[in-house]
Amino acid sequence: MPRSFFPALTCALALAAVSRSFAQVQPTFNDVVFAVEPTDAGGSVTLMMDIYVPPVGNPPYPLVLWIHGGGWQSGTYNNTAGLALPLLNDGVAVASARYRLSGEAIFPAQIHDVKGAVRFLRANAAAFQLDPARFASWGSSAGGHLSALLAMSAGVPALEGATGGNLAFSSAVQVCVDYFGPTDILNINLDITNPPGGFNHDDPNSPESRLVGWDQPGQGIGDIRANLTNPSAPYPALVQLCNQVNPVTWVASGAPPTFIAHGTNDTAVPIMQSTRLADALTSASVPVHYVQVADAGHGGFPPATQTAAHEFVLAAFTSAKAAGDLNCDGARNLDDVEPFVLRLIDFSAYQSVEPTCHSRNADLNGDGQVNSRDIAAFTALILS
Repeated sequence: MPRSFFPALTCALALAAVSRSFAQVQPTFNDVVFAVEPTDAGGSVTLMMDIYVPPVGNPPYPLVLWIHGGGWQSGTYNNTAGLALPLLNDGVAVASARYRLSGEAIFPAQIHDVKGAVRFLRANAAAFQLDPARFASWGSSAGGHLSALLAMSAGVPALEGATGGNLAFSSAVQVCVDYFGPTDILNINLDITNPPGGFNHDDPNSPESRLVGWDQPGQGIGDIRANLTNPSAPYPALVQLCNQVNPVTWVASGAPPTFIAHGTNDTAVPIMQSTRLADALTSASVPVHYVQVADAGHGGFPPATQTAAHEFVLAAFTSAKAAGDLNCDGARNLDDVEPFVLRLIDFSAYQSVEPTCHSRNADLNGDGQVNSRDIAAFTALILS
């Protein structure tokens, strides 16, 4: 049995323990197909998601997209959203989506699929009673990595892809939760300390090596790191790919508020991986809450950590609720159309209509800009 199986198993057991009380919750919309995408071997994969509509609150509901872990090589979207499901009781919808595993397609297929899931949900926000201006991502382990990468790389063409279409809609999220996700895979093995120890991420059989498709004998992440400056193919492309995998590469001042949690005794993903991301966010003046959970491993966090993550998400959603309210009257309706149009055409005219409004209320796709890409999201908000 490969060593990389055990971190995924440990994480799965921890998730099961936390989510036991929500085990019987059934999706409101089950196995919703959002794309059919190719595999590297020439076949295809049908990508589906489960969507849970909250039993309380009023639509349109904010949404958390849960992204499962499993070393990018295993895991399922079915019945795995336990950490996020308690938010249903706070009026937050939850979705859990499938993405291509590394044995089906190497990176960037995984982030392409996650972004495709977000675009699909935003394009169909009215049908699922969702608020397209209040989307969050949350994942653990490999899912934590994809959650962070999704949040940091809004608008990055190389990572956007075309999974499922809906390219007129943004894949940005307004808040991110990352539980012990890898970040800098080129240096992940160097981040291991003793204690707590870990396994060989440089090995060709490691999840990281499989993710980038350099997983044959004599290959692996360690070989790529040893050839960082080698101009001969395929090393420049492999180094670029590893850097694209890293959420830190894409951190900028417009990144969404981010909650990071990592156990100090994690032997599957060194805690320094989360520290790298937290430090980069702090340097970019992005709101970040970094919890180093004492004595915890790859999951198994105490209830206080879960509560803190929930409160972080809810607070970010409250802050984002003003999105679309362009005349600042506390409601999003047809009265906001004129100031929205003026904001698109001429910022000075927009200010003369309502000088107290912040332009961020018009940035409905969360990409840090106000332009034609916000029109679809604005229309969905007004019509919802």
